[in-house]
Amino acid sequence: MTTDHTHNSPAGTSLSPGARARPRTAGTPTPRITTAQRRALLAGAKDPLGLLPKSVNLRTLVSLADAGYVGLDQSRDILRGQEATRDQLDVWGGTLTEAGWQRARAEGAGRFRIVVVGCGKAKQDRRVTAGAMYVGTFHGSCRETAKALLQDGGRQYILSAAHGLLDLTTEIDPYDITVGDPGSVSADFVQAQVWERGIESAEVTVLAGSKYVALARQSWPGLEAPLAGAGGIGEMKQRLSQIRLAARAEAGQEQ
Repeated sequence: MTTDHTHNSPAGTSLSPGARARPRTAGTPTPRITTAQRRALLAGAKDPLGLLPKSVNLRTLVSLADAGYVGLDQSRDILRGQEATRDQLDVWGGTLTEAGWQRARAEGAGRFRIVVVGCGKAKQDRRVTAGAMYVGTFHGSCRETAKALLQDGGRQYILSAAHGLLDLTTEIDPYDITVGDPGSVSADFVQAQVWERGIESAEVTVLAGSKYVALARQSWPGLEAPLAGAGGIGEMKQRLSQIRLAARAEAGQEQ
């Protein structure tokens, strides 16, 4: 019988490809993992790129790489195609492979969740962060609902007709343009931003009107649009209120 000594690989020895799961033969049982390994996988699943936090120790990283669950971050040019050696993991940390994502989901993690909120017409009159730019009541209701939906983790973006996807902390100047106007961003532009961020596989909810939903759908064909078909702003606000109540009730039950 051949003994597998890969857990004790010396520094510099290849453990697994940068972002590829180690192949398994049909019928191979799912390997057991420790509490620390499970915690690391679930923590990685909370990041859109599957990056494990720096608090995960090297021993756990190496063991997860050996199992095919962790590799190097292939979104970084310097690491693309490189092997996840002990030395590389020590320097760069690890990211979930496809097998790692699958195992994390089997252990209870969902896909990384994103809520996209449409921008608004009412704005500040000066340069501020995207999170502070839009002052309309409908936008505020969407933002509050996004926060309720993300109580268990995830990320919120604003979909701007002028800038595409915006982090809440990005500073922008006021503008007067809406989706579909000359000079507004295209679906291809937004899709390029999505790929650049590595969030194309996320679970996405869009809280916005139909034009913004259509703009986002090319990037996320399976997105959820709970405001679709609403008869106007009044009905949209009612739906948003119901979504918040349901999300908060669910969180309360889990606690």
